[in-house]
Amino acid sequence: MAEKKRARGKGGKFLADDPDTPENEAWVEETKPKAKTKPKAKTKSAKTVALPPVGSAQYKALLLRGEIKE
Repeated sequence: MAEKKRARGKGGKFLADDPDTPENEAWVEETKPKAKTKPKAKTKSAKTVALPPVGSAQYKALLLRGEIKE
């Protein structure tokens, strides 16, 4: 979709409209560039990890988070 913006000169200042021409030079239509899509993150593969001892706090935390089943 085109968007109207004020026309600017080389120095960055706004350009004035010339009343002798039918076109309005003070405004220009600019199209926005399409946003680049980020590449999807790769999913981590399941690794076999040594589990902590059954009665430890780390083991209980893994159970509560649902990372392992009893």
